[in-house]
Amino acid sequence: MNSAINYLLSIESRGIKLGLERTQFIMKSCGNPHANLPVIQVAGTNGKGSVCAILEKIFRDSGYKTGLFTSPHLVNVNERIRINGKPIENKKIESFINQYKHIIENNDITFFECMTAISAWYFKKQNVDVAIMETGLGGKFDSVSICTPIATIITPISYDHMEILGKTLKDIAIQKAGIMKKNILCISAKQKPTVEKTLKIEAKNANVPLYFLDNNEEFDFDFNIPGNKQKENAKLALFLIKYLNKFDFNKIFIENALKSVKWYGRNQILQVKPTIIFDVGHNESGIRSFIQYYKTLQILGDSTLIISLYSRKNIIKLIPLLEAMFINVICTETGGKNPMPASILANHFTPSHNIKIIPNPNSAIGYGIKKLKIKDGMVILGTHCFGPAISKIFNISFDNL
Repeated sequence: MNSAINYLLSIESRGIKLGLERTQFIMKSCGNPHANLPVIQVAGTNGKGSVCAILEKIFRDSGYKTGLFTSPHLVNVNERIRINGKPIENKKIESFINQYKHIIENNDITFFECMTAISAWYFKKQNVDVAIMETGLGGKFDSVSICTPIATIITPISYDHMEILGKTLKDIAIQKAGIMKKNILCISAKQKPTVEKTLKIEAKNANVPLYFLDNNEEFDFDFNIPGNKQKENAKLALFLIKYLNKFDFNKIFIENALKSVKWYGRNQILQVKPTIIFDVGHNESGIRSFIQYYKTLQILGDSTLIISLYSRKNIIKLIPLLEAMFINVICTETGGKNPMPASILANHFTPSHNIKIIPNPNSAIGYGIKKLKIKDGMVILGTHCFGPAISKIFNISFDNL
């Protein structure tokens, strides 16, 4: 592996540090590339990455040069930073690290802060027409919020990362609303009443024009990512497009973009007959959305679940739903920070249910595949860290969008 990539991954151990001071410092050190960068910033709990990917494809198919910054990655860290759908090259990352490693080291810059700086630096150098940037965590103190965007989007807000963002939906909504900037358009998905009220108050206090999507709005496009929740993400992206007067969009290009957009790990069908699906739903809201989608497939045979989560995730409320849907459950554990041990995950399920513990994800997926019959279904669900195993077993690249 490239030494610069190794270095980047090594500083992940610094963890999450909220606040913009370190980001401001490294941005200033590399020439403030975020200044005047035409950013669309996306925050929320679920659907952020999908909305970013959909917007990027609409802009790209409309003839604009696009930057896309998302997280986390599935296999290669380069996936997080893309221009026109193609990941940043190793040599570009190496160039940044070589120039600014002393700044990163001397100021304890975190992994995400560094990735945000690299993305802005790269997008500025490549002179993108628009940079679509996903908020990493929360909003108010997230590195991406150092930018002055041309518009912001807030996807549905629910409970997640409560140890950092707060215990109530109101607390979490206040953090997410931190991406709002004075006089800058903000588009929001339909929200729960508490969240909607909070966002309206925050928008009024910050003098922000805020508009909420009505999910009943018609959607008459063919769309490449399956599932009703993904269709709502597409509606949100289209809702923003209506308000962006600075850009020109043609209905035919928009239609083509929606027909061909890809976003890996979201209701992603890896195989048919038998059906195998990969989804990175890893919190209560995301897993509920996936279950709703999976029901629509009407699998005729048995269904098997392969699941891996991070330790902080709480899925107690979802266990009855998962057990009703999946006859077989294989608990495994992937890489990443603080994975939940497979044995601990298995303890969440009812002892009488058909539970198997296979800690190695490659082995878990391989075991599940061997047991499948033609009419069965298998779901690989949870953390993005399934990416390497899925890429290897199914011979899939997650590089180009």
